[in-house]
Amino acid sequence: MGAQPVPGQAAPAPPARATSPAATADRKPAGAAPAAPIEVRFAISSAAAENLSEAWLRRLLDIELPDSAQLAPSAAGPLGAQIAYVWIDRPTPARLEIQVRLDARPVVRRQIAISGLTSDVATRLVAIAASEIVRAEIRRQRAPRRPPAPRRPSPEEIELASRDLPAVSVGVGPYAAVLSAEPSVIAGPGITASIRRLGVTEALFARWLAGPLRGDALRWLEVGATIDYRLWAGPSWRFSLGAAASIASLHLPGATAVDGLAERDTWSARAGGALGVEARVGGPLWLGLTLEPGAVLRPAPYTDAAGAAGAIEGAWLGLGLAFSIESRAAAPAH
Repeated sequence: MGAQPVPGQAAPAPPARATSPAATADRKPAGAAPAAPIEVRFAISSAAAENLSEAWLRRLLDIELPDSAQLAPSAAGPLGAQIAYVWIDRPTPARLEIQVRLDARPVVRRQIAISGLTSDVATRLVAIAASEIVRAEIRRQRAPRRPPAPRRPSPEEIELASRDLPAVSVGVGPYAAVLSAEPSVIAGPGITASIRRLGVTEALFARWLAGPLRGDALRWLEVGATIDYRLWAGPSWRFSLGAAASIASLHLPGATAVDGLAERDTWSARAGGALGVEARVGGPLWLGLTLEPGAVLRPAPYTDAAGAAGAIEGAWLGLGLAFSIESRAAAPAH
């Protein structure tokens, strides 16, 4: 018989719950926010109960479980999260099987050979094994999840994102213009430098044009600017819609007077729209075709050697072909 309390003395304190080294290792450091305990519902089959003491097994399991789990008074109870189920079965006379499932995770099974073991030893082995499985499942459930590896963008996504990135380009090519008055056609080389931001392209150009003018050659040297908005039809096709304006220096070698003065040089200006289409030749190289309908804003009247009067004026229709190389800013990392 156990010791009885002496009258007038306080009853002895109940024995402290034994704690295994593995359970002590699972305790969280001081100051950490305690997590909700896992409720462990334990049950044993009638076949396993022939070799094990259910009451003694429950007592040992309660001791071996970590602080993050607590043993439920029975195997039945309301549904909910944070519940672990432990089932002990004996599929064969010489082997016990432990089944543990935490929440909706897959069932974990472990088998223990009990041939030649006493009931007390088998009960202790089952309690230790079951608590280890529960402890491992709790760790696996509460382990921080690694963020998914960043998905690398596809070449199509990179191309689509790069369309709005700043870009600079330089292009060269021939240019020709048809005027409604003399000279009827002038042509020559041109160079263009442009910068694109958010789909809007701003460009500066220079052209050296020449054409026949009553037996002599008119020289038209112009510098100007264009602004347009580009619309993409695919990775290798794009269209532009904008406006262009320029100022030009004119030299008329066959004229005796220009602007009513005995000179051969004058200036003019023009303005109009700009329609373009570009196709990618390969990599950063593009081939573009530009149509510039407009008008000469400042007529240049002149008198030729025969005394006949004329003027460079009227409508302007320009057509340009350019090979350009484009450099885009680096796409942002994903």
